[in-house]
Amino acid sequence: MRASAQRVGVLCAVLLTCLASTGCGAAAQTIDLSRLVVEPNPRIGLSFPGSQVRYYPYMAGAGVGVARIAVTWQLIEPERGRYNWRGLDERVGALLALGIRPFLTFESKSDWGTRPETSKVKNGDPTDLGLWTGFVGRVTERYDGDGRDDMPGLKGRVVHYQAANEWESPTNPSGGWIGSGAALIAYINATHDAVKAADPQAVFVLGGIASFNLDVLLVALDRADFRVQQRWSEASTTVFDRDRIKSPDIAALIDERVMPVLREARYDIADAHLYGPEERDAARLALLAELSGRPVLSAECGGPSRDYGDDYTPEGHFLAAVHRHLNVLASGGAFCLWFRLGEDDKTTWGNRFTALYTNDARPKPGVWAFRMLARLLGPDVLPHPLPAGGFELRGSGDPVRLAWGEGAADVLDWAARGSTPAWCLIDPIQGTLAPVGAGCAPGAFIVAGSDVARLLSLDP
Repeated sequence: MRASAQRVGVLCAVLLTCLASTGCGAAAQTIDLSRLVVEPNPRIGLSFPGSQVRYYPYMAGAGVGVARIAVTWQLIEPERGRYNWRGLDERVGALLALGIRPFLTFESKSDWGTRPETSKVKNGDPTDLGLWTGFVGRVTERYDGDGRDDMPGLKGRVVHYQAANEWESPTNPSGGWIGSGAALIAYINATHDAVKAADPQAVFVLGGIASFNLDVLLVALDRADFRVQQRWSEASTTVFDRDRIKSPDIAALIDERVMPVLREARYDIADAHLYGPEERDAARLALLAELSGRPVLSAECGGPSRDYGDDYTPEGHFLAAVHRHLNVLASGGAFCLWFRLGEDDKTTWGNRFTALYTNDARPKPGVWAFRMLARLLGPDVLPHPLPAGGFELRGSGDPVRLAWGEGAADVLDWAARGSTPAWCLIDPIQGTLAPVGAGCAPGAFIVAGSDVARLLSLDP
């Protein structure tokens, strides 16, 4: 309690310093993030925007530059040798027309092409890997932009392909794998090889590991010591404590499936799905990079999560969008793909409110965070974590610092010492940033930098 009071005292002192200076915001103007017009930024992404392409401009308007869509075997090839490209062509074409790069995740779910006992997961085990890889090759060839067997009217190309989403568990309805680890590795390798044969320049991403399982790995390998949980409803929560995680069955799953896949499968990039506490992301990403020996990105991320008992708040949504994206970029990842464009009930209870828009297409605070990041994250800009919390964006221009909570006071102090303009988030629902001299709540989101006003202007 005393430490918290001291931090508030420091913050108040810094605010008084700002009021007395011209550089910390006294001469700055309010920034309205809701009015920013942005271009799609390839370092900001979204996962599963849905099949209704009339909503895709909402992504471009938020600055989204990469979008992940599913390629389901059964839908594209409902019968052996008969193809229906209409829906996938429409989605890929609509994304490219908006300047958004498609990220294709293969799902081997097929009534005719996979073993019936694996039909309950999206990664069905093909009865004939040759038939499956023939399908994968056709898809890749259709969107590689080489002018041979391309989709009619293709403008651009697809670079990222993925298979075996959330492969760790045999019961995961979002992906899963029912079968041996050896069969899973053979499936991943065959898919990888089919993509590369059709397009040697394509990037193949291993199916993502769920955040719950990443946390289990951290505890099991003694890299962390915390409770791991997922809430399914107000009254139902799955909890793994340290004793459960250290049990023989978890050790066997790690030794017999997780580690062999990470080490023996062929892929270019590993994928960490990021939900729950944002503070765990750096350790999750570092562990996956270490175990896989490859670069890491996040093809599915979101927040704020209710899995650990927190309620949704507008400010929490804004902060989660900033924190999660910068976590991935600071770890060397190419992008973080936010989970869902609009709200619906097709997700877990804990992730019910991660979407960027409400179900009636009203923008949520994460949209304003996306627009801000789309402007601040130029091609040469890299985020670096700050010791007290938050990030410094470094590029060819002057640095920009962003922080909240415990890190906010340090950024305000840095701004005051350098007579650097600074703003705080005063209205996450409307996306309003006010000069700090106008008054900020303790621990509010802060952005500071000599070039911020220009970067976030209505006409930069």
